[in-house]
Amino acid sequence: MALYCCCASFKKTRKQNKLSWINKIFGTNKVEKIPTRKIDYIQISNDWNADPVSPEIELKVDGIHLIMDIYLNHFRFDKYQAGDKVKIRFKNCSEYSLNTCNDEGYFYGQYRTNHNELPWGEFYEIKSGLDKELPNPIEKIQTSNSDRKHFIFFFKDETFECLASDYYLDFYNEKVLDSCKTNYNVVLGDKEIGTSKLEKADASMGVAFGLIEFNGIETPYEFFKEYCLKNNIVINTDDPEYEFIDTQVISELKVFRQDGLEIKGVAGNAITGMKDEGYEISILGISYPFYEEEFPHHVEHYRNMYKSK
Repeated sequence: MALYCCCASFKKTRKQNKLSWINKIFGTNKVEKIPTRKIDYIQISNDWNADPVSPEIELKVDGIHLIMDIYLNHFRFDKYQAGDKVKIRFKNCSEYSLNTCNDEGYFYGQYRTNHNELPWGEFYEIKSGLDKELPNPIEKIQTSNSDRKHFIFFFKDETFECLASDYYLDFYNEKVLDSCKTNYNVVLGDKEIGTSKLEKADASMGVAFGLIEFNGIETPYEFFKEYCLKNNIVINTDDPEYEFIDTQVISELKVFRQDGLEIKGVAGNAITGMKDEGYEISILGISYPFYEEEFPHHVEHYRNMYKSK
């Protein structure tokens, strides 16, 4: 019985050694575990993304801010169409990198992270787990990186990273923007405070809105806040730190065409905006068919959204 056990043990050891030798040559069918994600991130591009072929990235430094313009992916997301873009403003940016690591390079491990930790092809805010040592080439806007958030955006042929305090998104269409050539006068009470092209819209609701180019008003936030408090206008949101204000309808806030015709909505006009992004006037509930006659470019853009791709 002891001899049998000894022989059985010898055969088992010999078989294991043989398998070990074979495995060294041919490998095994053992499945390697995929590394668990170590990077903590927030995906920003949830219902939109850059054009997968030609985003045509444009970068511009505006003081201490960085502005990125890119074309949107209208192939995947039905609510966008050809010519739709997003302007991403990175507030208080210290440095950025637009490097040549493309999709293939990323999947082949040519970046300091990998697809299992951080899936390629999206726009993220990195919370932790990825160092802030940006790859070359690095463009510095400010010397200090303290208290900056870390952003990364994967494009087909490039990878973008930057360190900034925050970001803001502004979606628009180039063709519509180019069609907005009319300057409308913005009047509050008996004072003409500026002009607007009313370059944005929600055509389905008869809404037109746009940034105000102010005439002689140095601090619009304080101007509108003081007016609202003095005239008992409800302020929905008031943030002094960012000089952000969002108001209810202001009855004495009016918009006129150059020929003197008032552009009126049944729900009135309101103000929203902040110092770094500008302040917009919204005209709410403009009636049809006047809306289509005055803003044919906004109506055309809205209808094109529902045409078959």
